[in-house]
Formats: sequence, C-alpha cells, structure tokens
Amino acid sequence: MNERNGQEGPWVFPKTRVSRVEYAEFLKALQGLGTTCSRFFRKVIREVIGEGPDLLISEQKLFREALYQVAALGRNLNQLLKAFHTGQPPGFLVDEAALATFRDQVAQLKQALADVVLRSKHRWMKHG
Repeated sequence: MNERNGQEGPWVFPKTRVSRVEYAEFLKALQGLGTTCSRFFRKVIREVIGEGPDLLISEQKLFREALYQVAALGRNLNQLLKAFHTGQPPGFLVDEAALATFRDQVAQLKQALADVVLRSKHRWMKHG
C-alpha cells in the first residue's frame, strides 16, 4: 500500500509478474484497445468486484451507437403503433403479437443500456 508519514494513502498499486514476451504482447494489446495499463487493470478489477462497467474508449463509442440505435428503434416503433391505431396506411397488415414482442425486446434493451449507465454512475457516487 502507499504510505505517507506512516498513514495509508487513498490508493494501492497492484503489481504482477509476467515474462518480457508476455509484457510486450500485453502492451501491443493495450495499444490496439487504445488504453493504458492502469486503465485496463482498473477496468478488470472493477468488473470482477461488481463495480463495473468501466468502458474503454472503443466500448464507449459502441455504447453511444447502441443508444442511438435503440432510440431509432423506439421512434420507428412509435410510428408503426401510431399508424396501426389510426388505421393507416390502408392494406397494411400488422401482427399485434409480433409488434408487442418487438416492443418488449426494445424495452429490455433500453433497460440493459440504462443499467450500464446507472452502475457506472453508482460507482462514481460511491467512490467520488
């Protein structure tokens, strides 16, 4: 642990041993992920102890895209439901059961994405 004047500091510095070859390969992998060793270890530790997610930059881009796609699906679903309930367009056949299933799946996906945000927010509120 990090000690200053006989008192524990707020941080600890976990260490590990690997061969030079393993370390070199690990550094290449980190470069490919666009992250640092410290950030990667924090991500792993937080996810293992249930304090995650700690998204890497590439994962943040995917997460933002997923949010955008869920919002687009929701807008499309609303348009379909509005057309269905107003009786337009004529001749447009809608399977109510399939539409309800689709709506439920979009809601579940939206909730899963919200859970990621809330878990991350909770970690920051807890640890400041």
